[in-house]
Amino acid sequence: MADLGFLNDLLTLSPLPPSSPLSELSAIPTDPLEPMDETVNKDADENRRERLCLLGGDGTIARDELRHEAAEGLKAPEALDNAPERRDVEPEHVHDNNAKAVLEKLKLHGQTWGDFVEWISTPTSGVAQQRYDGLFRPRERQTGRSQVVRILDLWTTKNSPTGRRDVRTWATEYMERVVSQEATKATLDGVLMTRRQPISGDFFLSLSLSSIHDRVRTLCPTMASIMFAFSTTTRQLKDNTVAQTSRDRARLAKRNARKEKRVGFAMTTLLGERSQQNSLMRNLIGLYMYMNGAPRQLIAIMSSIGVSSSYTDQGGAIEDAIERPSTATSRALDLLSRGAGLLRRISESCRLSARDCGETTVLGHVYDNINMVFKVAEQILGRKDTQENGTCATVFPLHDAAPDNMKTADLLATFDAAAPLAMGDIYHTPAEAQLFRKSLEHTILRTIISSSDLFARFRADADACLPATDDQMSLRKTETYPLPAMNIDESSTTGNTEVLDTIFTELEYARRRPNFPAFAALVFGDQLSISRSRTIISNRAGHEDSAQSYANIVFGPGFFHHQMAVTHGIIETHFGDPTAGHRNPASLSFFNTVLDRKPIVPSSLPPYRVCRNLIFTTLSAASLHCLELVCGAESLEKYTADLSFRTLRKDITKIYDRYPFDPYSQPLTSGDMVFENASLFMRDALVFREFTDAIKGGYSGRIVRALKILTFMYRGSSRLKYAHECLHLIHNLTRVWPGPLRAIMINNWLVNPTGKPNAWVPVDLLQEHMNFWIKMVSPCISVFRKLALQMNETLGANLGTKHHSPDLQKDFESLCDLMRGNGVFRVEPGRVLRDMSNTEVPNVVASGLKQLSGPLFEYNKTFEQLQRRRRETPLVSPPSSPHTSPASSPSTVDTFPLSGVVLPSAQIATFASDRDDMPRSQSRGEEDDDYWRHYDADEYEPRAAFAEEDEPSMDLEDW
Repeated sequence: MADLGFLNDLLTLSPLPPSSPLSELSAIPTDPLEPMDETVNKDADENRRERLCLLGGDGTIARDELRHEAAEGLKAPEALDNAPERRDVEPEHVHDNNAKAVLEKLKLHGQTWGDFVEWISTPTSGVAQQRYDGLFRPRERQTGRSQVVRILDLWTTKNSPTGRRDVRTWATEYMERVVSQEATKATLDGVLMTRRQPISGDFFLSLSLSSIHDRVRTLCPTMASIMFAFSTTTRQLKDNTVAQTSRDRARLAKRNARKEKRVGFAMTTLLGERSQQNSLMRNLIGLYMYMNGAPRQLIAIMSSIGVSSSYTDQGGAIEDAIERPSTATSRALDLLSRGAGLLRRISESCRLSARDCGETTVLGHVYDNINMVFKVAEQILGRKDTQENGTCATVFPLHDAAPDNMKTADLLATFDAAAPLAMGDIYHTPAEAQLFRKSLEHTILRTIISSSDLFARFRADADACLPATDDQMSLRKTETYPLPAMNIDESSTTGNTEVLDTIFTELEYARRRPNFPAFAALVFGDQLSISRSRTIISNRAGHEDSAQSYANIVFGPGFFHHQMAVTHGIIETHFGDPTAGHRNPASLSFFNTVLDRKPIVPSSLPPYRVCRNLIFTTLSAASLHCLELVCGAESLEKYTADLSFRTLRKDITKIYDRYPFDPYSQPLTSGDMVFENASLFMRDALVFREFTDAIKGGYSGRIVRALKILTFMYRGSSRLKYAHECLHLIHNLTRVWPGPLRAIMINNWLVNPTGKPNAWVPVDLLQEHMNFWIKMVSPCISVFRKLALQMNETLGANLGTKHHSPDLQKDFESLCDLMRGNGVFRVEPGRVLRDMSNTEVPNVVASGLKQLSGPLFEYNKTFEQLQRRRRETPLVSPPSSPHTSPASSPSTVDTFPLSGVVLPSAQIATFASDRDDMPRSQSRGEEDDDYWRHYDADEYEPRAAFAEEDEPSMDLEDW
């Protein structure tokens, strides 16, 4: 290239014509702040006007330049309004002549105007101020764009195809460098690097996908702008700027938020393609698909297009190994370097969290069996469908459970001093009977209000007058820590022993809590599991020390299995003969036919919720129909026209007095079998509804009172094991457990995973939901559930965990018409059911009360035997409890008052004579053997009575 030194002359005044647009640059001082004399100012003013006319293109540009210089204190001899007239003074040909003169000057020296532009753009040319003033300082008033931008626009639009192609190629290469630098910056930031993130439960619980997208857009603003422009049309831009209504603005805001999510997701996907280390979003999508049951083929397809991580990346390639507690902590830290998958890393982190929680707080434990069937498409030799049986467990912190109130020594002392269970402990006292009556009346009130919109205005009043709210659990959110699934079959006594040992080993109680046997440990489960575990304690009592005999284990009830047992009993008791049809209008089979539901076969029941909903729907219709009868109105619409809440409560009392039979009434004397059967169903369904609502509300006092009635119902409906389990529970609550331990139990036998009112669920129901997962996933269930909710909300696929309650108004109307037409709740003396099976519905409460004397005696005999065995001195350790007799030992148990027990006098005499004769009667021994032989042979499991859910609801409140 020739010498370009002459180009400096172009920036001086002398070589150029006086009218040259570059001549006035020589008048500008090197320092922009340096003052100029009058002569220079005068010449500069003229040249500035020339330059503005030459370079401006219209008066707007010239006006902007003069206004800018006037702001810097430079003189403007003419007003801004005179700038357009300068175009008239300087014709267009003058502008062209001046520009051509510059080109001639360049050509004279063998250079092009491109050489000049390149030279003035070079940082080492020494003309930075002139470069800035000539290209970047002039701004448009409306857009604020500089002159260099306008020049580039001309090059890319009004240029030859070759010129446009060269400029576009340069722009593309430049943007490639810019976005590449931004991608490198985002990678170095580590926002998407999985290996830099603390893969733990706390990380996923605090994870926000929106914050990740915002961070990526902040690190890559140019790429974000390009992608927004790529995904936005001109019409969409216009919609964002034109004034709209509030509804339109909300719609646009929603659309823009959706676009931000999609652009952020696309950017994270591309960053993952740039570097395999940017795998956080792929791993999250992979986990989301895995936890929602996506097949492996779908995960592989999503992985191939870069959306999800692969199946192997999630599971890893490390084989299971039997780990020792001493190496568990170091193993969790070594997994990353050994190629562990994300699932295993999360699993190990959650296991460590559970152990840490068990070390600092007192935990409750729950376990249940899990059965999985692995099916094959085509059976061949050695390959067929198989069923695997295992056990899953979960722990949760106990609320308000001080270790000083849970000492094993106090528990053994009160156990040793406890008196036998009496019938008065099971039967309601007068105060309890009055509270239970009010609860059942309020149950009718709640049922009516929730069943018809005509009574919706009374919902707040009904909530305000809720009776019997004693011992309500304080509202809180229960944190859960699932443990790894165990390949142990807990259907045997030894299996339950192994399960307990494995749970305590997993939590590392031996190392982290060496004094664990000195304090009571709460364990929950279904009736079979608890019964088998009690057998372990009974067999080891007196032979092992307190630690080896599990003397510190306190068993809590599994109310979900109780609910299933009650449902099964009501279905069997009130189902009636399916072939009778309208001849038995008070049977559940006929109600199910009227509702046009799927047929129910008592020997093969549908899922639990189907049976429960049939009971509650029929109860709602019966309550509405009975309200019609007691109010005497033509219709409920007219009845509610001017109805007051006080009048409604009075009518509810009339319903309870007229229709549901007293639980202990025997025999029934109305002379109408249909009416008697319907009233007994209404009584049983009300007790079940009260028990269910008390659980959801967390009212422990109401639960205890309902359990006492359920004890008789279990016995009367042949649910012997659950009747026996209620004896254990009531005895422990009234006489065995110390007062502080009893308070801890009734304050922790329900859990609330959401922390919302009326969202309490039984502990065993919580474990039932955990059983949907397999071994490696089981410790991560709580984390995955919250991660799934976050993904649904962020990616716009949140269909909710609940469904809208179906409109049952037509169902209620159909049942009410049926009851009204058949006079179900009208007494018609002499109405008898003939030529069908199951005509008479038994009063299960009265029947259970009559049959309970023998089992109660056997229970007390077994309890006293266990007391004696625990007083014996084991050969391997000191005595587990003081050698004191019940009479001399002080009792600190909070017992219910027994002075006002409402018991029929004849029954009291019967119970007293039984207590005197049974211990010494020779014939009694044979009866005892028959009872325990039948009890041991009763392998009743309520869950097995119902079919499995095809699509089980993951919302605990649906159960």
